[in-house]
Amino acid sequence: MPPTDERPTAPSLLLYFDASVLYGPDNGTPTSAAVGFLVKDGTTTILERSMHVDAFVSSAHLEYRALLEAVRAVEELSTTVASLHVHGDADAVLRAVDPRHHAMPDDAVARRRVASIHECVADIPVVTYRAVKRGENERAHELARAGHDEPR
Repeated sequence: MPPTDERPTAPSLLLYFDASVLYGPDNGTPTSAAVGFLVKDGTTTILERSMHVDAFVSSAHLEYRALLEAVRAVEELSTTVASLHVHGDADAVLRAVDPRHHAMPDDAVARRRVASIHECVADIPVVTYRAVKRGENERAHELARAGHDEPR
């Protein structure tokens, strides 16, 4: 039998992320923070995660954290990724991490997270970023809210 040069095709992945903050009765004091994300290979979900976050600066910082945790999980997959298509409802975060835009956050924490996100996806040939409405990000939102119930 002649040798074949067939290699498995690297997948194109869809990533959805979100963050959630619960507030106390005054609707101003945060009582809990969490992030959630899912990664799909076409129509098959290959990874879902909810995570409680002990400390955060703002809801925007929490969105950066959600995306960072998600791309770290993609980086840990035991497969080469052909393309990664990132979806979220945090438009400012997506604009900051998308190299096609020149929107960099003002504070050092967010800039470090942007740099870490870029580092995690550096070996993926094609990475796209798309802001979606909450309805298109519903599962990531559910996962983020579920993170409030995660053990601390």
